[in-house]
Amino acid sequence: MRARLGSLLVLISLVSIASSITLVYAATYDGVYDYAYNLYGPNGWENHYIDNGFIVQGGVISSNPSALSGSVDSSGNVHFTGPSPYGSPTATFTGKIYSDGTGKGTYVDSQGLNGAWRVDKVSGGSSSFGSLLLDVMYSMAFIGEWLGFTGSTAASVGTALAITGVIFIGVIISSAAQAKTGPRRGEYNADQPNPSPYEHNIPSSTIGVPPAPLNPPSGVSYQPGLPNSIGLRARWGRNIKLNWKKPKFDKNQFEFYGYEVIQLRYDGMSTAPNNVLMDRLSPKATNWKNRVKQTYNWNTMGDIAGYRVDALFLNKNSPYHQFIRVGETTYYPR
Repeated sequence: MRARLGSLLVLISLVSIASSITLVYAATYDGVYDYAYNLYGPNGWENHYIDNGFIVQGGVISSNPSALSGSVDSSGNVHFTGPSPYGSPTATFTGKIYSDGTGKGTYVDSQGLNGAWRVDKVSGGSSSFGSLLLDVMYSMAFIGEWLGFTGSTAASVGTALAITGVIFIGVIISSAAQAKTGPRRGEYNADQPNPSPYEHNIPSSTIGVPPAPLNPPSGVSYQPGLPNSIGLRARWGRNIKLNWKKPKFDKNQFEFYGYEVIQLRYDGMSTAPNNVLMDRLSPKATNWKNRVKQTYNWNTMGDIAGYRVDALFLNKNSPYHQFIRVGETTYYPR
């Protein structure tokens, strides 16, 4: 749960950063431009110039003096309106602004008269780093435009959604990898504070867990409130099949963590068989099966002496995180 919450917080932070960067650097085309236009006058085509007359801020077009209004999209496409150079109330201007700070286009007014315009950036905009960064962000603006946004808003929304998608895919891949390479069936972290027995299984380490006895008795209760036996039954053959009953215990005093399946094996290290942990199972388990491949390297009666199943209980009243085992052993038939 904490990991998911952490991923969500990271996602929100990155979305906020993406939006903030867009606001700080504005759009790739932001800045102040020298503005020029032409018109066909009595003596032919005339060129007119307005220094610092064309302004782009956050993808929004305005002018000085105030006359033009419009926008620039993430690809530099321009659309704005204003008084016609020929004197009619309105004209529509279209064209394109380029990343090198120049732009050009045409216009036509309500009378059908037309001409051309161009701009050259003189100040503003982002640094080379900012330009590169914004070029990347504006490449994602088509997502925002598809949702109906324009200009820097489209870039911000597109970038945020793109980052969200990348993080979402990353979380899925990470979760799949963790599921594949993480704890085995029946494992949990032994130092978890008060975990629910059905949200984890048994300890993945031996911290706080006593080792299985070297010569385990058959069903011993170490403390009142625990069962005397788990009713272990074994069926030997090419496979070992173990079955047992769910233990009854005092739930106010103990928490049931699951089972350990242990193989008793001679390995030449001592005259007694050693305990080899074979599997860890959840509290819901009532059986276990495994192939038996008997060898005779260290004992003439067989290296596999038998199997043991231990139920593990945590004593809730113990300040030492005390685990208690209750188990039984089945021996290889002679």
